Amino acid sequence: MLKALRLRMALMLGGIVLLMASCGGSGGGDTQANGSGVGSGGTGSYTNGPVSGLGSIIVNKVRYDVSTATIHRDDDVLESTVHDAAEVMLGMVVEVSGSGVVPASDGGTPVATAYKVRYGSSLVGPISEVDSTAATITVLGQMVQLNAKTVQPASLQVGDVVEVHGLSDAAGGYTATRIDMLTAPSTYKIVSMVDHVDSQFIYVGTEGGVRVAYGGVGLPAGVTSGTQLRIWFGSSKVNGEWMATRIAVDKALVQDVDDARLEGLVTELPVNGVMKVDGATVDASRLSSVTGLTLGQRVRIEGRLRAGVLVAADLATQDQIDQEDRGVELHGTVSQLGSATFVVRGVKVAFNGGTAIEGGSLANGVCVEVHGQAFDASRSLTASEIEVSGSCPVASRQGGVSGGLGSRPVGK
Repeated sequence: MLKALRLRMALMLGGIVLLMASCGGSGGGDTQANGSGVGSGGTGSYTNGPVSGLGSIIVNKVRYDVSTATIHRDDDVLESTVHDAAEVMLGMVVEVSGSGVVPASDGGTPVATAYKVRYGSSLVGPISEVDSTAATITVLGQMVQLNAKTVQPASLQVGDVVEVHGLSDAAGGYTATRIDMLTAPSTYKIVSMVDHVDSQFIYVGTEGGVRVAYGGVGLPAGVTSGTQLRIWFGSSKVNGEWMATRIAVDKALVQDVDDARLEGLVTELPVNGVMKVDGATVDASRLSSVTGLTLGQRVRIEGRLRAGVLVAADLATQDQIDQEDRGVELHGTVSQLGSATFVVRGVKVAFNGGTAIEGGSLANGVCVEVHGQAFDASRSLTASEIEVSGSCPVASRQGGVSGGLGSRPVGK
């Protein structure tokens, strides 16, 4: 089934090069960082979004080979700090700058080579409320929406300290793509648009409900209402106030690229042709119509990135995005094979009689390509299709190999 599908896709694609990339407010950058990636000429690709597959990493439907990429984390104070590709996990929100994107010869996932990857979370803090009926948790006063595709622990309780990866909306809420448990971090964190600023405090989050004193670190230049910021602050209040330890303006890894794609939630409706998606500025003036958009609506925009602004050429709404969604895709070696589950790239995969298995039999050590749409109640990925091969290519052995959900330190 997988091979037949790929053949049909290859015939449809023909020789067209898929122009894939993305930008947006989910990636962090200090005002001191130069954020180099693709060259100043704007060639190559740039993408920003949740990791939907591993081996190497798959973001916005492109499989990026990260075997030679430089890996950064937004919590790093120094641009020179680098990380291992194994730290990049399923559901994390990342930025990638890389080569141009080309379709796979068999009609599978398009591919590119990553030059630079930066990953980061949206919230770090304790859970104050869990609503299992609405599938939400509250962290630092912010509502976090969970769904069947959220990579998360099997149980979340009030008092747990968590790191939330996801997309932010205009109201200050978040749609989680991954949640990790943390053990007594010394620093909390929020990524949000500024509600307002006074002489002592900066107000962010839902209705400006998170108040952080910035006197110890100062504010980056130009911060006003609507600026997207990343704010780190001590996990214990001082005299009843959160005290900032670091503040960074949220900006894209690259500023100019000819092929760009942004997928996220509408955080500001169009005014004079300019809107915001996940905090990123979008020039929508060239689109035929943007009427009917609502705050919090999920969209995908394609175009060019110019001076950090996405000049939109096309806009897709949630229904169109869902039609093209290929779900979670994993490439890697099988381990811990049981009667109904196995592990690949640190992700537990469940299979049953309805799972299409092609190319051979499952066994520990064989290479597989796994497709699935959602996680079950035990937080295992329910596989719809599995393709077995003898050995994994190099790209399948890179990225996200260091295990599943665990405690992760937060940089200061």
